[in-house]
Amino acid sequence: MSASPGFSRHYLWVLAFPLLALALWSEWQDFFHLWYDSIIYNHGYLVLAGTVYLLFVRRHALQTLTINGSPTAIILLAGASAGLLLSQAADIQVLRLLLTPILILLWGWSIWGRAFLTVAGGPIMLLCFAAPIWDDFSPLLQHITVFFNDIFLQIADIDATINEFLITLEVGAFLVEGGCSGVRYLMVALFLGAFYGQLYYRSFRSKAILVITAGLFSLLANWIRVFGIIAAGHYTNMETSLVKDHELFGWVIFVIFTLIPVLFVSSRLEDSSGAKPTSAGPKQVPSPISGKHTSALWPIGASVLIIWPAIVPIALQAKTEKVAQSWNPTLAEGTSDWRGPLKHANVWQPEFSDPDIDLSGVYVSDDLKQVQLQITGYRNQTQNKELIFYKNQLFDSSDWQLVSSAKRELGNSYSRSPERINETVIRNKQDRSQVIVWSWYDVGGFLTDSKLEAKVAGALKKITGDSRGALWALAGRCEVSHQSGCEQQRQAFTQFLDGILQ
Repeated sequence: MSASPGFSRHYLWVLAFPLLALALWSEWQDFFHLWYDSIIYNHGYLVLAGTVYLLFVRRHALQTLTINGSPTAIILLAGASAGLLLSQAADIQVLRLLLTPILILLWGWSIWGRAFLTVAGGPIMLLCFAAPIWDDFSPLLQHITVFFNDIFLQIADIDATINEFLITLEVGAFLVEGGCSGVRYLMVALFLGAFYGQLYYRSFRSKAILVITAGLFSLLANWIRVFGIIAAGHYTNMETSLVKDHELFGWVIFVIFTLIPVLFVSSRLEDSSGAKPTSAGPKQVPSPISGKHTSALWPIGASVLIIWPAIVPIALQAKTEKVAQSWNPTLAEGTSDWRGPLKHANVWQPEFSDPDIDLSGVYVSDDLKQVQLQITGYRNQTQNKELIFYKNQLFDSSDWQLVSSAKRELGNSYSRSPERINETVIRNKQDRSQVIVWSWYDVGGFLTDSKLEAKVAGALKKITGDSRGALWALAGRCEVSHQSGCEQQRQAFTQFLDGILQ
């Protein structure tokens, strides 16, 4: 079954936009939330507009493409869509948003062959400049900014003491924070260089030179911006408004020291190429309209692969909710050796974000040893309500400080704990008392001491309709004044496991 040129040039392009919008709806939502909420990624709207504009400019080249399916691309698309499903289940936002342009690219390649990559590959991959990966470079860029400002201050004969990111002058101190790293200016400059190159150049060499040049000039502009603020504070005795409000000043410096030099370099690249720039994009690459890879099954198969990660959670929603509502863990009942649980006697509490389940009770043995059992978790893990989450901590750092952390082997004698658990000793900042905590994770019945395993297991379980996850922990006080320290409490934990959680 072969597809006519009219089919590929008309119906596919009409269906392409709603298909990609619906298949990646969650990812588009996260993109827009990121661009709206984060000042670092506000330029994302500009990136999206640039991508759409380039595709519009190349619309005639896109319309000439006919179905020329690629087996390699369809295999890669299947792997990428499986990766998207897993990253959705594990709620790894950065991976999901990075996969978005890659999936679109593989989808088009699977249908129209390499010709699609030639025409649309560059514009689509511009979306990577708006994905949440660039702020990870902030610490490195902060160090580089401080290094060059140290040189500038020495040249200007301004005395300063530098301690990591803190630059101290006689008149005051300047902290080079993450926002001063220049990562915003770097992202915008790289995007503008890549956009201009995609719009006008056909040579990869010219595109690469322009992007690298834009990045280097943006770094220089940020170093000058930071030095200008420090110098202004020095010469005005910290009375200038630039010390507190330098947003506009930063963009003025960006225009002067990045945009203008980049425009000059771009004109020189045009001259050296020996040809005038063109906005027509790459030369149109004809696609064969007959052969074994021209069947309409190629767009159908590629579209199924890109949309199924969005359909699976919807299909499993009823099962997920049923499993979540039926899961009601309870504290173990006391025995003849252990009385409890005493519901309002807490030794310690984890710091978790809005848990569905938060059970705690203290058990007392016949020889007056005390053990707190804690169960904290979520019936249905969703964004910002998940077991492995940066806001979820074993203890509140404002009240406690870490003394030690280690792994402890328990063996396979217990059905409600893994063979190895996490042992954490913390100290109260007020009364200096110490607490030892044995903790592990229960993800849909899978027990582990590893955050990574809990995250991966949670994703796999979620795909099957089970999104439960909980932290289990035993806590008790250490005898700080006693020579054995926490050893007596470790023995109490072992006795408790033997008697209650066997």
